[in-house]
Amino acid sequence: MSVDPLIEVKDLKVHFHTEDGVARAVDGVGFSIAPERTLGVVGESGCGKSVTARAVMGLIEAPGKIEQGEILLRHNGRTVDIAKLDPRGAEIRGIRGTEIAMIFQEPMTSLNPVFRIGDQIVEAILLHEKIGRAAARERAVELLAAVGIPLPRQRFEQFPHQLSGGMRQRAMIAMAMSCNPKLLIADEPTTALDVTIQAQVMDLMNALRRDFNTAIMFITHDLGVIAGMADDVVVMYLGRIVESGPVREIFRNPKHPYTQGLMGSIPSLADWGVRRLTAIDGVVPSPFAVPQGCGFAPRCPHAMEICRTRSPDLAEVAPGHAAACFLNQVPT
Repeated sequence: MSVDPLIEVKDLKVHFHTEDGVARAVDGVGFSIAPERTLGVVGESGCGKSVTARAVMGLIEAPGKIEQGEILLRHNGRTVDIAKLDPRGAEIRGIRGTEIAMIFQEPMTSLNPVFRIGDQIVEAILLHEKIGRAAARERAVELLAAVGIPLPRQRFEQFPHQLSGGMRQRAMIAMAMSCNPKLLIADEPTTALDVTIQAQVMDLMNALRRDFNTAIMFITHDLGVIAGMADDVVVMYLGRIVESGPVREIFRNPKHPYTQGLMGSIPSLADWGVRRLTAIDGVVPSPFAVPQGCGFAPRCPHAMEICRTRSPDLAEVAPGHAAACFLNQVPT
């Protein structure tokens, strides 16, 4: 039985108008996330992952602008297009925190250094729920305990600089989950953490998804992390989705050369001393100067003449699995 998506993004374009020109940060992105599912969004820095997330949150500010597209959220029994809401209006402020919450990339810059950890969580609860401060305080302590922070009442009274990186990230997760959002956006929440803490944070988020029935949009540059977190994957490059599908299908049979390059860069103990890791030549082009044709063509080892003049559409290569590459399509 098919389930209606919680959120559906259609042909989203976000451009930044600057003195140097127009940067097409997101250029026609589309995906959906079903309730209680995790969508992994993967790609190198500069591919548009975080801008897409901020658009879903209604946080695009000048000089950025949503040029076209829809961000459809099922909210209170109706469908709301976030792309058309006033980013400072009451409706989007009511959605943030209660319907959609976000864990930002670096907790030290997201938490206010002059306020205690507990007070910042209490403020988020009081903003969206009609309960007293004492009840909000107890809820905050319970959340700190739920995300695995020891001595939660003591940590409640501490400032961000008094917590380790892993604890700050857990506090950010507690704040994001304070109002039981239907969708949690995690923007590279494990990037600044060591491997053991990364594993703990991933286990915590999977547990929260089960306990709170929350859908997750998990953004990372690390396909290894995606393997342990996601149900479905979209691979982004230069503001576009170049491949999408179920996580097992993507890992078993990647179809786009960019995805294959990312897969080849993952170290494996089974291949230790047998093969060298694959390096993707070059760098992501500037969004101010997107190359003609396929954006990956200048770095692609399989590029053909058509790739330099035409941009391939995202087309199905297997049930539920799509890729934007002429190697898998018959040009028309």
